[in-house]
Amino acid sequence: MSTGMKRSGVGNTNDLIIDLASPKQWNAIKLPLRMAMLEVITASGGTTARALAEVMSRPQSLVHYHLKILCAAGILRSTNSDGGRGRVFETIGRRLVIVHDGSSKVQAQRARSLMSSRLDYSMSLLHSRFGERSLSVMSHLESLTPAEHKEVVRHFEQVDRILARARRRRRRQGLSDQRATSHVVFAVDTIDDVLPPMPRIEVRSPS
Repeated sequence: MSTGMKRSGVGNTNDLIIDLASPKQWNAIKLPLRMAMLEVITASGGTTARALAEVMSRPQSLVHYHLKILCAAGILRSTNSDGGRGRVFETIGRRLVIVHDGSSKVQAQRARSLMSSRLDYSMSLLHSRFGERSLSVMSHLESLTPAEHKEVVRHFEQVDRILARARRRRRRQGLSDQRATSHVVFAVDTIDDVLPPMPRIEVRSPS
């Protein structure tokens, strides 16, 4: 997902542009489930409600309900399948670009809310997996030098490149491969407020 100033840096005919100035489009994408559906549909090039429900492990009636909302917002379109599989839902472009005007308080709040909902979804997943051997969690407030902070940012950028490579590979595969196998949450920030550092805490399952 890309965000930026309204119509800034976008315009590729292969882009699916979602404008946070539009209340209808905002209401359509603000749920993480619908964003996940958009990614699967975009990557697969189009799918039926039944096939999408199987991939996402959701009831077909629920998936169809959300598909209708995305279609009504002009984000998806549906066509009749020649093979008799039912209606095929597809996106207009292959790259999802979300644009907003940062000078608009309403649009800025929508952009923050969109990211907050994704972080809330990630936190709920982490809570449900707490104690699993495959889960590694790190959260620190520490006094870093500018050089140390830049080093952490470089690792952040490396992780982003790995994820981008994996996403390109997944998007070349079929519908059945549109499943996440890893959950990655990575954040780094400088803080201006005076906050105390936190002790290192290692949480792991008993051997």
